[in-house]
Amino acid sequence: MTHNILVRLLVLGAAAWPALAPAADRAWTLDQVSPGLQAVGRAVVVPFQPGKMDAPLPANARITRVYAARSYDGPARVATDLCWGSAQGPCVPLQGSHVNTRAFDGRSAQGPLLLVHRVENWGPASPPLFVRGTVTVWYAAGRP
Repeated sequence: MTHNILVRLLVLGAAAWPALAPAADRAWTLDQVSPGLQAVGRAVVVPFQPGKMDAPLPANARITRVYAARSYDGPARVATDLCWGSAQGPCVPLQGSHVNTRAFDGRSAQGPLLLVHRVENWGPASPPLFVRGTVTVWYAAGRP
């Protein structure tokens, strides 16, 4: 008899598991090239939001993690921050050419997220400098 109860509990638990499991994260990604950076220290802000080709995000979609990367040609030294909402932040600096972060977890997945680029030193290069950026936002439906 104890065996039958245990089997029933296992079957009921297995049947309920999908309802208890969190929904899988979804993501949107956007690649864009910045306007030309022209001067040392002058920020160029590039906004990233879900594109027209992406499925509409639920109104309560919340960020679960973000990846950002940047690349450019030339010897200039560029600092880039990934920001949520505005160039004033909250922001996290890219470490080298990219960053994986959970700093924006729980914020709206609609964004905007921004890459904020600043030339620190031109070296032997000269303006303009164009920076290609990629932002991927993973999200899940949050509480309404």
